[in-house]
Amino acid sequence: MKTFIKTALLLLVLSAFLIACNKDSEEENTIKIVNSEIYDLMKEVYLWNDELPEVNPRSYSSPEALMDALRYVAFDKWSAVITKTEYTQYFENGEMIGHGFMLGLDGDGNIRIGFLYRGTQAYNLGIRRGWIIKKVNGTTATTDNVLDLLGPSETGRNNTISFLNASGEAMDLSLTKEVINLTPVLYSRIINQDVTKIGYMVFQDYIDAANEELDTLFTSFAAAGIDEMIVDLRYNGGGSVEVAENLAGWLIGKNNGDQPFVNFRHNTKYTKWDTTLNVPAYASGLSVNRIFFITTGSTASASELTINGVKPYLSETGIAGTTTHGKPVGMYAFPFNNYNYVVLPVAFKYTNADDEGDFYDGLPPTLQAVDDLTHDFGNADEESLKALLDYIRDGSVPLKSAKSIGSQSRIVEPQHAINEYLKAY
Repeated sequence: MKTFIKTALLLLVLSAFLIACNKDSEEENTIKIVNSEIYDLMKEVYLWNDELPEVNPRSYSSPEALMDALRYVAFDKWSAVITKTEYTQYFENGEMIGHGFMLGLDGDGNIRIGFLYRGTQAYNLGIRRGWIIKKVNGTTATTDNVLDLLGPSETGRNNTISFLNASGEAMDLSLTKEVINLTPVLYSRIINQDVTKIGYMVFQDYIDAANEELDTLFTSFAAAGIDEMIVDLRYNGGGSVEVAENLAGWLIGKNNGDQPFVNFRHNTKYTKWDTTLNVPAYASGLSVNRIFFITTGSTASASELTINGVKPYLSETGIAGTTTHGKPVGMYAFPFNNYNYVVLPVAFKYTNADDEGDFYDGLPPTLQAVDDLTHDFGNADEESLKALLDYIRDGSVPLKSAKSIGSQSRIVEPQHAINEYLKAY
């Protein structure tokens, strides 16, 4: 009887071992297949396909590791491989999991709320941009530990966070991570400065969910007869070109509809994909001669495409803040049919109607100003907004700020490419 039991146990152990080995072997084989197909795809559509190194794609432990080896280091910081789940959640469903806020670091080293999405638990509890995080679950928060303290992006994760609010009052609030429906227009208002009506919008996400918000907001701006427009893109890492087209239509499409907006250029194998997108003609759009933008080093991709694309049609495109990220290229999404991966290779560069592009060093500001995390959006004393309001009023240019917040308003670097978009925790 004992021999039977021992034999049965041995068979169970061997069975479990074989199942694990088979599972490992299956996963390894999947990675080899995926890696081979990624390499073949990159040799075809990658903008710098003539710079690809010769590698054995099947020798890499993951698609991410392979992509790290394939990027053209002279220019490419963006080509990525992500899961279909991540891609669908953000770009198609306009969702994320978390508390719904981004963290920034001020000149004194305080961890502050950089922005938060409307309608979240945090927003409804009154938390706003500029609030300071002191502790998470009783542990003092630092730039090194705060994301670990907040924990993974899982629904139901509860954190007790000690804040200092805008008045310097200490507040302990219990927050639970949730599925968040993104609200791409973080803030908007019409600023009345003397007799001038200034439309002001903080725009965060070039995703499909943005179009309805943009349509509603700009319909109201146009109906109000605004004289000037400020588009705040300070944390906007880009996204859908179609959303950029829609925004351009509202900004300049009334007077410049059907004119070239952006030219896409591909590698020599795929010149057949080269195309020009025109500005949508919006009869009910704005009628302004100049547009102003607020930017930081986190302003990238479709945000830069928008700024660059409207520039040829305006008497002035003023930029307040700091130099943008510098991404004059774009990616296509190639999902695998049978595997949970989406490949996002840089596949094209873009220029505007005047053939201006290649700004890998970013778009420089015309009015230097810091990202003033001590003030909420729309506050006339917030340094970047104040620089533009002063310039609109009397043409004054700000002196170099005595503050030292700088252009890097994020306190953590993304773990992988999708976090260039999902920056709210």
